Amino acid sequence: MNIDRNEIRRYLGVRTETSDTDVLIEECLPLLIEAADQRYVTVRYPLTWQNGYPVIEDNVIESRDLARNLNGCDEVVIMAVTLGAGVDQLIRRYNVLSMSKAAVLQACAAAMTEEVCDMVNEEVRQQACKEGLYLRPRYSPGYGDCSLEVQKLIFSLIDLPHLIGLSLNDSLLMTPFKSVTAFIGISKENRNPQRSSCDTCSLEDCAYRREDA
Repeated sequence: MNIDRNEIRRYLGVRTETSDTDVLIEECLPLLIEAADQRYVTVRYPLTWQNGYPVIEDNVIESRDLARNLNGCDEVVIMAVTLGAGVDQLIRRYNVLSMSKAAVLQACAAAMTEEVCDMVNEEVRQQACKEGLYLRPRYSPGYGDCSLEVQKLIFSLIDLPHLIGLSLNDSLLMTPFKSVTAFIGISKENRNPQRSSCDTCSLEDCAYRREDA
């Protein structure tokens, strides 16, 4: 996997290449790659609507932002991705051994998670393309007005603990920590071509926002 170094620098808040940072990145990436156990699952559902909100398996998701993202779709894919518990353990170890490496590992892991999400997203896109269908940008609980409570619905629909070792705690945070769930709308019309998550996110002042978004 070719993890974008510019993405790692972005997560670190470093806008330009620096020798010290780049040395740490190249030292940390092999550690991360060895520790990671990338797993993912995608499940496709019919999508219906009730009072302008999307409905999956009789569950109404009251999020106007998600509804806007899925507008015009009659199917949706729920995807879940994790880097595995080994990455969490690695970062905890370096929180004790080297705070600078721990910070770089966090950034590397965030970039790797995004890379895996893009890979899974592309697999879904290729399948949709074979059927003459189009995708909307993926959208995760916690963005906009899509509450983290929606994670409970995702976990009720898909046996993520059994399938990829992903669990949800009482605070609605997932374990392993470097994990993502998301909705990907499927449409018969190419009304909203896929864009990056930064393009579709409403948080204009986010510290991690891409400069070209």
